[in-house]
Amino acid sequence: MEIDELFNTYANVKGDTTPCWTHNSEFDENGFLYLKDLYDPDKLQCPPPEKRGLYKWMGKNVDEFIYNETENQVNGSIARYWHPHYRQAHTDIRNIIENKIGRKLYNTYYFDRTYFSGNYLSKHVDRGACEISVSIHISSNINEHWPIFMESPNGQVGVILDPGDGVLYKGCAIPHWRDAMITGENFYYHQIFFHYVLQDGYKAQFAFDRGH
Repeated sequence: MEIDELFNTYANVKGDTTPCWTHNSEFDENGFLYLKDLYDPDKLQCPPPEKRGLYKWMGKNVDEFIYNETENQVNGSIARYWHPHYRQAHTDIRNIIENKIGRKLYNTYYFDRTYFSGNYLSKHVDRGACEISVSIHISSNINEHWPIFMESPNGQVGVILDPGDGVLYKGCAIPHWRDAMITGENFYYHQIFFHYVLQDGYKAQFAFDRGH
């Protein structure tokens, strides 16, 4: 069967204009998949800088980055694009995800974000380089659960992640967001997004995209 015929055979997530099917029926039906103990959170520990804002790396030298005090998506947070510490994890996690969904992927980009009291993530879907995405909880010190919400074809779901847990989702199709974090002195929540595209999918042109 040709790839286009397969695209028409498998159910697609409602609202996704680009076919995206896998061999994981739960993922295809809901558009997201909770993954317990996806990755060792100790390997993802990399303390963020004290200064809030946006950091971008273009090479492997941890001391060479571009800084902007404004982080437009979540004002008042710390976002780090392509921090060298996470390069290997980007590939390691891709291999795990490929086994979960039965499809080969290309790396696109990744970034970690540290949220603070009152920060929130507006409801949105992602651009083409985020066809297959995963959010992993690294660490936090808040004293209650703080879910990431997914709007699946079967309704809105708040996904609670312990450190090392991840939620895999179709980033271009599934709206996702976080409500405002509870307020409290020195509260933080550290997580990371890894993004991929299907090797034989319609978004393969975004392979190795370096993000924003």
